[in-house]
This record gives sequence, structure tokens and C-alpha cells, in this order.
Amino acid sequence: MRRLDTKALSTVILASVASLVVHTTLALEPADYKVGPVFLTPTLDTKLSYVDNLLRSDNDEKNTGISTLKPRVQAWLQNGLNTYSFTYELANYIYFDSSDDDFTDNTFNLDIHHEFNAKNMVNVFGEYYIGHEERGTGLSEGVAQLIDEPVELDRTVFGGNYTYGGKASKGRIKLGAKATEHEYQNFNRFTKYRSRDHYDYDGTFFWKVAPKTDALVEVRYTDTEYDKTNPAVFGGSYDSEEYNYLVGVAWEATAKTSGSIKVGAYDRTYDSNARSDDDGFSWEVDVTYEPRTYARFNLESRRYSEETNGLGDAIDANETTLSWDHDWNSRSSTNMSFIYGNEDYSSSNREDDLYRVKATYNYAFRRWVDFGVGYRYEDRDSDLNFYDYNRNEVFLEAKLSM
Repeated sequence: MRRLDTKALSTVILASVASLVVHTTLALEPADYKVGPVFLTPTLDTKLSYVDNLLRSDNDEKNTGISTLKPRVQAWLQNGLNTYSFTYELANYIYFDSSDDDFTDNTFNLDIHHEFNAKNMVNVFGEYYIGHEERGTGLSEGVAQLIDEPVELDRTVFGGNYTYGGKASKGRIKLGAKATEHEYQNFNRFTKYRSRDHYDYDGTFFWKVAPKTDALVEVRYTDTEYDKTNPAVFGGSYDSEEYNYLVGVAWEATAKTSGSIKVGAYDRTYDSNARSDDDGFSWEVDVTYEPRTYARFNLESRRYSEETNGLGDAIDANETTLSWDHDWNSRSSTNMSFIYGNEDYSSSNREDDLYRVKATYNYAFRRWVDFGVGYRYEDRDSDLNFYDYNRNEVFLEAKLSM
């Protein structure tokens, strides 16, 4: 859905944010409204930011201020251990010096958690997203200056998982399935070849080796099918299948840590014999260390595949994130994170190193509003120089509820 002109509304939000700065009290705790058996939870996120490289370009950098407004409402009900939730979020972006980039996204989410008994539980989820890719990301990486508006995208996700066995069981198994549809809506001459469907299936077996620790074995399968094949591109169809085989361990709150570590291998094959199959080492790490009740460190690292946005057969990517959350007192907290990523475009001469740094200070004003100020830095160093860029962003944000 293209531009929703809300500059007047933005002015109101700015005034509201300014007035909130003078108050102090507890952290954000959204209030629920009950309508019959259903609870409603409305929230509003506002953000003002300034970026010095809007299009993530290697030259002719353009700066702008940005106003972001995200009203959200969740309708949910609970029946014992079972929960049913529907959420709608509108995200409106206004660019002060680049109105061509103004956009409004809409996201609908459905989440169901149902426990038949202590050893049988089901989760069902769905998402419908009507939105866009920022210029300079996704399909417009490196070519954002050649288009006059963002790439529009509809995404539909539906899936679920079933678990047999409880947390205290010696063994348990989890089975999952998910279908994802990507449909690009504009620049059809080029984007019609990037619309696609993904079908994901996974199974994990957990075996308890300690009261709060499980060993695990996991298998995943992904089938990717593109709507159309570009006859002008060598290699034919991008349709592919990928298997991931992982073994590892997962634990909770043991010696001030919790998390999971998985290692294994992946194998990706293409329907087209002209494309190069790929395999290699695979891993997923997610570990939290809490030396004090007010300090938390988190390490996340993973290897994954992404569909190419134009070059090569696919993107073999790995990403590592180190973050630190610290509560300085009952009102003040900070978050710092550093991300390093590598993206190797298989069967091409493009390989990127990506760096991201973010620092945020948050202050709790009242139960119904939190205030934050922060800085974000991005840097991409590519073997193909016109994909290089660095970008600075400073922002001021407020999160409000009823």
C-alpha cells in the first residue's frame, strides 16, 4: 500500500514524544482491555531518525530524516495453557528529504498454542505481510539510484509444529512444517523472476542427559520453487532442495547460562544441471550468560542459505552477533550489539563482509511509555566495489501503551 500522508500526524507524535521526556516512573507494561473472553492490547512505537546514506550507496550519498509510526493491536484469549492470538501492525515511514521512499506496510499475524495434555502440544502460526524492501536492500542492492520507488513485496507464511513429550520426559520429538510465498508487486519486468515459494520441513529428537540439559538430533528440508525462469540468464531454473543435518545440546539456566549449540552439515542441489550444487559445514549457536541479575551477554552465530538477489546461484551466509544488555537501575538500561556477517554468492565473484554496530540507551518514564536514544552503524565491504557502503544512523524513539 503506497504512501499514507501522515505528516500532520507525525507532528502530533513529535510533540507527544517531547512532552514525555519530562516524566519518570516504571517500565513499559501494556494494559489489556477485556471484551467478553477476548483481551485487546494496543501499543504504539514511534521513532525519529537521521541517516547519512539512505540508499546504501558507495558514492553520491543522500541523507534524510525519517519518521516511523507503528500502531499495533493484539487480540488474544487464554483457556488454561492454551492461547490464541491475532495481531495487526501498521508501519508508516515518512522520509523528510525523499518522499519517493514514503511507504506504509501492513502485517497480520496469527498464533495458536494448544496443549492437549502434558505430552501433546501444537503450535500454529501465520503471517500476511503487505510491504516493501527499502531501496538499497534486497533486489535493489547496488542499483537503488536507478529506481524511483521501493520494491513492493507481499509475503504469506503459514505453518506449525507438533511436540510429543514434556520438558521432563526422557525423550521428546518435535515435527514442523512451513510454507512461505514471496510475491513482488512492481518492476514486474525484472521481479517476476524472483517471486517464489519455500516449503520447509523439520524434525528434532531431544534426549534428556541432565535435569535441565537435552542432547538433540535435527533434520531440516527446504524445497524452493520459482514462479518463472528467466530465459536470458545462464543456468536455467533456480529451483533447489536443501538438507541440513545437525546434532547438539540445549540447556536452561545452568551455571548462569542457557542456550543451544548445534553443528552439522548442509547439502543444496539444483534442479538445473547448469547450476553448481553446494555442501559444507553448518552450525547454530545461541548462548546467554547472566553473571548478574542486571547484566546479560548473548552470543548468536549461524550458517544459512539465502536466495540470490541477482548474482550467482545462492548466498552462502554466516552471521555472528554479540550483545550486552545492562540494567543500571530500575529505570535506565543500555544495549550494545556487534554483528559480523559474510555472504558468499556461489558461482560468482562476489563475496561481502558486513559489519553492524548498535548502541541504545533506554529510560522508563511511566508504566505506559519507554523512551530510547541510539546509534547504528553499517558497513559492507564487497569484492565488487559498487556494492560497498557505510551508513550512520542516530535515532530517538518512544514506545507507548494504554
